[in-house]
Amino acid sequence: MKRVERSRREKDLLSKLSNIINYSEFIHANLVNVARTCGNKNCRCITKGQRHISLYLTTIRKDGARKMIYIPKALEEEVRQMVARYFRIRDIIEEVSDINLERVLSKKK
Repeated sequence: MKRVERSRREKDLLSKLSNIINYSEFIHANLVNVARTCGNKNCRCITKGQRHISLYLTTIRKDGARKMIYIPKALEEEVRQMVARYFRIRDIIEEVSDINLERVLSKKK
């Protein structure tokens, strides 16, 4: 396979992608805030209507079914960052793909 000449932008994107993938954790999921009542008749969620807010990860399993995983408060920020990293990876891949498509189209002319 012939070596491809890459633009500075493409090299920077691939370097950033490599760093994210190799040196940090990421999760392919969406975050969902769920407001619930706990069932305790003396709790504020029933007496005042102030529901408890919990953070969940929504993932898609191999069989296509969605699964929601509760995230404890102590892990919320870490998990938010992991999900954000996944979406950043996806965005970088899309941008590199666009650069490659432009390269192919320019050769076609």
